[in-house]
Amino acid sequence: MKALLSLFAMGFLMLSLSACNQEEAAKPVNKALAVQTIQAKVQTVELGNVPLTAVVPGAVVPDQKAKIASRLMGYIKDLDVKVGQKVQRGDLLFSIDSSDVTSGINQAKSAYAQAKAALMDAKLDYDRFEKLYKDASVSKQQFDKISLQYKVAQENLVAAQSGLNQAEAQLKYVNVRAPFDGVIVEKMAVAGDLAAPGNPIVVIENLKSLSVQTQVAEDLFAVLRPEDEVDVVIDGQKELLKGTIYTLVSAADPKTRTHTVKLSLPAINNVNSGTFARVNFHRGVRQTMMVPTSAIVVRSGIQGVFVVEDQKASFHMVRLGETINDKIEIQSGLSLGDVIVVDNNVSMLNGDIVDVVK
Repeated sequence: MKALLSLFAMGFLMLSLSACNQEEAAKPVNKALAVQTIQAKVQTVELGNVPLTAVVPGAVVPDQKAKIASRLMGYIKDLDVKVGQKVQRGDLLFSIDSSDVTSGINQAKSAYAQAKAALMDAKLDYDRFEKLYKDASVSKQQFDKISLQYKVAQENLVAAQSGLNQAEAQLKYVNVRAPFDGVIVEKMAVAGDLAAPGNPIVVIENLKSLSVQTQVAEDLFAVLRPEDEVDVVIDGQKELLKGTIYTLVSAADPKTRTHTVKLSLPAINNVNSGTFARVNFHRGVRQTMMVPTSAIVVRSGIQGVFVVEDQKASFHMVRLGETINDKIEIQSGLSLGDVIVVDNNVSMLNGDIVDVVK
């Protein structure tokens, strides 16, 4: 009897659970989010132009650079300028001990005085013999000899005068001055060193007028022209600079097979010669799909664009390329003619209805 009651109870429990499950299953489960209707502007995907550029390394160079040497042999003195010091045209850079120059001038003066005295004596002899020759008191041979001595004395005086002028001219080379406004960038000697003609003592550069020099390959060189504008990025400068080509060296470097190109720069501050630069040479344009940057959205870490299909938004993953102003290149993920959402797409989801705003 007890066993019969237990079986009856278990059957009732199972029927009850089955009924509950059927009721739960009958209840609708709606986990999907509600479809939105979003007003947005759209645009058709079209081709756009992307500049073709070649980025080449270069360096800042001064338009004016001078290696300053002495024209005299002598010991250096008054070499007080320092590397990094600004100088103006005419400022004293250094001087050379003038002892040898002064000695040379004194010797030249002495030689000139002797030549002048010799000419005076020769002139007296010439005048005397000229009168005697006219009186037939001396032979023509004797007169010719005196005439020659007088002529030689004249020439000797001219030579002595020239020597004196040259000796005195050396004085202006004792003090060496800056040939232009600039900055001392190198100093190769100190006071007391012996200066020799042609050996640089200081190097001065004009940093107010700068250029960029670079080396380019033959294929790029062939398309460049004087006055072409290029974009230049200089280390330490936040702004993109516009350079203008002014020198194209047709002779290639025999080792690197590259050509030298120089570009003028606008006036810039706090840039030293030798600073690294990147030169962006334009080589034409290429056509590619371009869309507004506002069309790009990110969903679950994936960049994409909403394409309007049958008035509904459909998320398409895309691969992006270059950004040009407010447009961005689409390398894959879209097709020409696709209609895409270009604004009000921050909260847009797949399947949302797009109410196109004109």
